[in-house]
Amino acid sequence: MSKSCPKCAGRMEQGFVPEAKDYSTNVETWVEGAPRRKWWGIDFKGLRRLPIETWRCARCGYLESYAPA
Repeated sequence: MSKSCPKCAGRMEQGFVPEAKDYSTNVETWVEGAPRRKWWGIDFKGLRRLPIETWRCARCGYLESYAPA
Protein backbone atom coordinates (compact mmCIF):
# COMPACT_ATOMS: atom_id res chain seq x y z
CA MET A 1 0.00 0.00 0.00
CA SER A 2 1.35 3.43 -0.92
CA LYS A 3 0.36 6.50 1.07
CA SER A 4 1.20 10.16 0.69
CA CYS A 5 1.73 12.49 3.63
CA PRO A 6 -1.28 14.79 4.21
CA LYS A 7 1.09 17.55 5.43
CA CYS A 8 3.81 17.67 2.72
CA ALA A 9 2.86 14.97 0.14
CA GLY A 10 6.02 12.98 0.97
CA ARG A 11 6.15 9.18 0.93
CA MET A 12 4.73 7.43 4.02
CA GLU A 13 6.53 4.38 5.46
CA GLN A 14 4.69 1.75 7.51
CA GLY A 15 5.91 0.95 11.02
CA PHE A 16 4.61 0.38 14.54
CA VAL A 17 4.87 1.71 18.10
CA PRO A 18 6.00 -0.97 20.55
CA GLU A 19 4.34 -1.39 23.93
CA ALA A 20 6.82 -2.41 26.62
CA LYS A 21 5.15 -4.33 29.44
CA ASP A 22 7.02 -6.16 32.20
CA TYR A 23 9.65 -8.19 30.33
CA SER A 24 7.93 -8.38 26.95
CA THR A 25 7.27 -6.08 24.00
CA ASN A 26 4.06 -6.05 21.93
CA VAL A 27 2.47 -3.89 19.25
CA GLU A 28 0.21 -1.15 20.67
CA THR A 29 -3.52 -1.91 20.35
CA TRP A 30 -6.75 0.04 19.98
CA VAL A 31 -9.58 -1.06 22.31
CA GLU A 32 -13.25 -0.31 21.58
CA GLY A 33 -15.34 1.72 24.03
CA ALA A 34 -14.48 3.71 27.11
CA PRO A 35 -11.97 2.29 29.60
CA ARG A 36 -13.49 0.19 32.37
CA ARG A 37 -11.26 0.67 35.38
CA LYS A 38 -10.73 -1.91 38.08
CA TRP A 39 -8.64 -1.48 41.19
CA TRP A 40 -5.63 -3.18 39.50
CA GLY A 41 -5.88 -1.55 36.06
CA ILE A 42 -8.23 -1.69 33.06
CA ASP A 43 -10.68 -4.48 32.23
CA PHE A 44 -10.43 -5.57 28.57
CA LYS A 45 -12.72 -8.60 28.86
CA GLY A 46 -15.13 -8.87 25.92
CA LEU A 47 -13.81 -5.76 24.16
CA ARG A 48 -12.55 -5.80 20.57
CA ARG A 49 -8.82 -5.12 20.25
CA LEU A 50 -7.00 -4.22 17.02
CA PRO A 51 -3.25 -3.80 16.45
CA ILE A 52 -2.22 -0.24 15.59
CA GLU A 53 -0.10 0.40 12.50
CA THR A 54 1.71 3.72 12.30
CA TRP A 55 2.87 5.45 9.12
CA ARG A 56 5.73 7.98 9.10
CA CYS A 57 6.51 10.53 6.42
CA ALA A 58 10.06 10.05 5.11
CA ARG A 59 10.24 13.78 4.30
CA CYS A 60 8.81 15.65 7.34
CA GLY A 61 8.44 12.92 9.99
CA TYR A 62 4.67 13.32 10.44
CA LEU A 63 3.03 10.23 12.02
CA GLU A 64 -0.45 8.81 11.34
CA SER A 65 -1.83 5.77 13.15
CA TYR A 66 -4.54 3.35 12.00
CA ALA A 67 -6.27 0.32 13.49
CA PRO A 68 -7.47 -1.52 10.37
CA ALA A 69 -10.19 -4.10 10.90
